[in-house]
Amino acid sequence: MTIADLLSLEREAKEAFENMWLGYTHTQGSPELRRDISKIYSKITPDDLAVCTGAQEPIFLFSHAVLNSDDEVIVQIPCYQSLQSVPESIGCKVLSWSVQYEKNIPCFDIEALKKMITNKTKVIYLNAPHNPTGFLFTKEEQQAIIELARINNIIIFCDEVYRELEHKPSFAIPAFADAYENGVSIGVMSKAYSLPGLRIGWLATQNRTILEKVTMLKEYTTICNAGPSEFLAGIALRNRHAILNKNLKIIQHNLPLYDTFFTKYADFFSWYKPNAGPIAFVKMHFEINDMAFAEQAIKKKGVLILPGGVYDFNGYFRIGFGRQKIPEALEQFESFVLENLVEK
Repeated sequence: MTIADLLSLEREAKEAFENMWLGYTHTQGSPELRRDISKIYSKITPDDLAVCTGAQEPIFLFSHAVLNSDDEVIVQIPCYQSLQSVPESIGCKVLSWSVQYEKNIPCFDIEALKKMITNKTKVIYLNAPHNPTGFLFTKEEQQAIIELARINNIIIFCDEVYRELEHKPSFAIPAFADAYENGVSIGVMSKAYSLPGLRIGWLATQNRTILEKVTMLKEYTTICNAGPSEFLAGIALRNRHAILNKNLKIIQHNLPLYDTFFTKYADFFSWYKPNAGPIAFVKMHFEINDMAFAEQAIKKKGVLILPGGVYDFNGYFRIGFGRQKIPEALEQFESFVLENLVEK
């Protein structure tokens, strides 16, 4: 979207934007923006939020606010790199709760998670909807994880940047910050709302001790957010259903195209069709290294797929279906497959 697109969503927004004051903003985020963000949640109030720069900053700040070098953490993997690398940089022992595939369907074994917990476990890092598999917990699975954490006094940190892009309302689960008193949820304008240029994200939690530590540490990183970005993010959030509906229509248009493609080329690929978010993981049924396969796809056809080796999960690649030009990209990818797999 453009600035003009956003300003057109509300009367008098253009004039207000042009006349806004360009001084420092609140470290925790403007009260108006925190009010707008809180409406995404059921229990989180404006006072339970810290607005940050994107999602990377709150991941970094949270980890440094709560972790010590002798702590253990459990990370749902494959994962967004900083969920794993930031705790490692602090000196924590990082245990991997890895995805398992049963008949091409990703799952995370909660009994396996239970066995990984020790008296040193401080945080369980999750991602829901999950990048890169597209997996989303059921409400029952979510509650089982929360009960494990509650019994063992463990914080749950959940990266929820694709939340509100559930393909059907019935697939949605509560934010972990709403569902658990020691839950921490991360949100951002970049993903579900398709506004990465605003660089606005946030941390939500009912645990005020965590929130205060994060806010204090922010004084040593960005200090405060850009006022114009906070203003524009507020407009987007007050009109988020219009934006989400537009983005979901793109997803719903593209998903059947992938269904057709992977059915046609089932000898070479298999995939799990997600029920939330704009990404999925594809399994390769041939010997070519996924890194080399992705490199050739972009060199020969200009098509970007993310190889599983980036996640230390070889034999897969990540695809996206949240862009309007997916039909053209898929046509180019099919041409690549025909030339490099079928005809060989």
